[in-house]
Amino acid sequence: MERNTSKALLLIPLALAFTSCSFAETRTAQDMAKECRVALDLFQGRVEKTLENTLFAGECIGYVQGALDVSLAMADNVKWLRVCVPDSVSTMTLIEKFIAFVDKNPKYTLASTAFQLMLGQEFPCKK
Repeated sequence: MERNTSKALLLIPLALAFTSCSFAETRTAQDMAKECRVALDLFQGRVEKTLENTLFAGECIGYVQGALDVSLAMADNVKWLRVCVPDSVSTMTLIEKFIAFVDKNPKYTLASTAFQLMLGQEFPCKK
């Protein structure tokens, strides 16, 4: 009985991972750009350091860093996705470029699509 309980407990994180992965992304590029604008304003001292602004900044930075990490990992394994982001590029620079891309390209409505396309446009690998 104890052995079955241990197996069941081990499967819970796996089930949660698959459950969360099965939902479609609902984060729009416009929503993420809005949060990223708050992040830039917060770090440049143009808005008050409220809880809400800090949460928006954290959401933006976490999203940008996570999306970049996934992109770089995919670039190592997927031939059609080649981005070469120099280590010297800061998170703030990525945020600024993402906002500019979303502003110029409102037809890309998902944040993930907009971010990937921005990376491909701004940081293509040299052949």
